[in-house]
Amino acid sequence: MIFSMKKIATLTAAMAFAASLMSGTASAAPMPVVPHPWDQRVKCQTDDPEGRHIVTRYGNSELGWYHFTGRHNIKKCSTLYAALHGRVDRDDHHGHLEYDGVVFETGVPRHGR
Repeated sequence: MIFSMKKIATLTAAMAFAASLMSGTASAAPMPVVPHPWDQRVKCQTDDPEGRHIVTRYGNSELGWYHFTGRHNIKKCSTLYAALHGRVDRDDHHGHLEYDGVVFETGVPRHGR
């Protein structure tokens, strides 16, 4: 299966963004006020190799699981676990961690933009 560099780059960016959202800490910068209600329930949870407990909340259309499924077409927690079970790719040493991952769609290739 052949993937365009644009699609791989887009998926990599989406996974890095998703992982960075799930690495929240108490010392992180405050989130901006969003117009949609925030659903605090936990959808997915896992531990990274260093033992950090990471949760993904349902959130809203701008952040969290609802954002992933709508905007980035991530439908399974296992997609997020793949990135989170690797090493930390970026650490600002102030509580913001980013994990990179690449997602490949299996099955029939889809064409379109």
